[in-house]
Amino acid sequence: MKILLVTPLSSSSGDPHRFWFKALKELKQQVKIFPLNDFPQLKLIKSWQLGREIGKFQPEEIFFSGGIDAVFPLKNTVFFTGVAAKTLSSSERQTGIQAKLVVVNDPSHILTWKNLGAKKAVCLPISAIDPDYFKPVKVTKTIPVSFVGTLFPYRQQQLLDIIKLCPQLKIWGRLESGVEVFRELKPYYQGEAWGKQVVRIYRKSLIGLNLAPSHLFSAGNIRTFEIPACQALLLSNKLNPDWYLPGKEAVVFHNSKDCAKKINYYLHHEQERRALALSGYRRTLKDHTYKKRFQQLLKLL
Repeated sequence: MKILLVTPLSSSSGDPHRFWFKALKELKQQVKIFPLNDFPQLKLIKSWQLGREIGKFQPEEIFFSGGIDAVFPLKNTVFFTGVAAKTLSSSERQTGIQAKLVVVNDPSHILTWKNLGAKKAVCLPISAIDPDYFKPVKVTKTIPVSFVGTLFPYRQQQLLDIIKLCPQLKIWGRLESGVEVFRELKPYYQGEAWGKQVVRIYRKSLIGLNLAPSHLFSAGNIRTFEIPACQALLLSNKLNPDWYLPGKEAVVFHNSKDCAKKINYYLHHEQERRALALSGYRRTLKDHTYKKRFQQLLKLL
């Protein structure tokens, strides 16, 4: 099948869209990438370039990844979005509404898109891992528990509540414009982390803490799969039992007190922690690779 992958593309080796391309090639598809950019003033030019590329390549399917308002609405795509529909631009929402299929990261988003008028929506989820990028290496686990993610103010408050009860936590994360690290969190903040550095952090971690975004009710963010891929124990505030079995392949917590309690328990029960982490790792390799995701999607198409 000839597939045109229309997507934002960063220079990072860990950009998930690069793994999409790799997985599709491994599945013997003929794939070409059309990169989107973040320059709204070039929207007309970019749309013209995309139209020309479609005419030249003649794809059987167009996989369109939302996230950057770079082109005018496009019809009959397979539209991917890992965020809530309301956070997308009007152009991106129209592309989703006019798509033959919308692919989302959370089951609750299916109903949202159907209410907007989308023809069909499914949850795979989109997020997954590339096994080659997460190949196991021998490393000494020196970090008791780590968190890596964007430090929104609400997340910082969550982390602060946990740290008051569990000071072993180390934090890495990006700060949005105008947002500063809470004064009480500064002793625990290690700076930003991207790409392979994230992998190294999780490999060195006994426990990886996941605070799923508020719009994802079943987790399904990329950390859900990256943490167990590094053979760290996934401890998440949300967990879809269809993806990982709670208490067998990962651990879910319900509030800051429960989180601290479970961190302390699993730090002091090495055999249980290692067994859970290994089960989560094996489940990830079995069910949560990008190749597996696109195998499922191609069957749907």
